[in-house]
Amino acid sequence: MSQTPPNVKTITNLESNDCRWPHGDPRHDDFHFCGAQQVLGRPYCAQHAAMSFDAAKSRHNAPTTPIPSRRAA
Repeated sequence: MSQTPPNVKTITNLESNDCRWPHGDPRHDDFHFCGAQQVLGRPYCAQHAAMSFDAAKSRHNAPTTPIPSRRAA
């Protein structure tokens, strides 16, 4: 098992105001979180909050396929 450097935030040393942006595969020993200072009211730092907002905005503005109406028989 590999040793994680002390400045890397894992689930065991993540603090309440640390960025929760995940890095890597949770099944691997080197999985960790960003750990930078969170933006007030967000689970992420400024950089990752902007990235998550862009992703959510892209999904929100994505074209949708209309659902056909159901007519009573």
